[in-house]
Amino acid sequence: MPKETFSNLPLEKQEKIMRSSIHEFLNHGFEKGNIGNIAKSAGVAKGSMYQYFENKKELFLYCVKWSTELLLQKNEQYITLKDKTMNVFDFLYQNTKISWLQIKEERELVIFMQDIFLGKYSGLTDESMSYITGFANEHLLNLIQDGKNNGSIRTDIDDTMISLFLTGVSFKIKEYIMNRARNLGEDIVDEDFEVFEEEINALLELLKNGMGGKQ
Repeated sequence: MPKETFSNLPLEKQEKIMRSSIHEFLNHGFEKGNIGNIAKSAGVAKGSMYQYFENKKELFLYCVKWSTELLLQKNEQYITLKDKTMNVFDFLYQNTKISWLQIKEERELVIFMQDIFLGKYSGLTDESMSYITGFANEHLLNLIQDGKNNGSIRTDIDDTMISLFLTGVSFKIKEYIMNRARNLGEDIVDEDFEVFEEEINALLELLKNGMGGKQ
């Protein structure tokens, strides 16, 4: 995690450093990513970067954490069940479609996260994914509980087991969709929702048949 000197910076300066770092890693990878380039782009001295972060690995992992938190924050209204009576699977479909449009606003961050999913930063994949799953898990457990309360998710299966299952399935379908987009010469943010709508509906139908309640 960053040093206190970074935390004491104005939020606008923190964001500039983060976006500059993500841009560098996205375009040059971790090994070839250059701290000097990041500092220049962010408008700070190269030496200051080492006042903010212990090393490049710490900076990279904080980029993962920062990106995850920002994307969750921007899409919170689409991943939190407001109408507690709504079927969870209908909610997942509707909000996947809406949030798909929203993520286009953060194209570079989404592609950065996409590359993490696809193993571009192989030596850092496990640590990066642990950040992502940790943040996502809290939202998922809340959604599962809401689904059990309104009858759209079975109550005879442990919440943690459902969460593990959903996380595994979600990551594999995301990997499939991202690879499919890449094979078409695109990034996932460049594709319309309708391109993957059939696969998403099929996945939700499988989930509903396996763990859906009798709502």
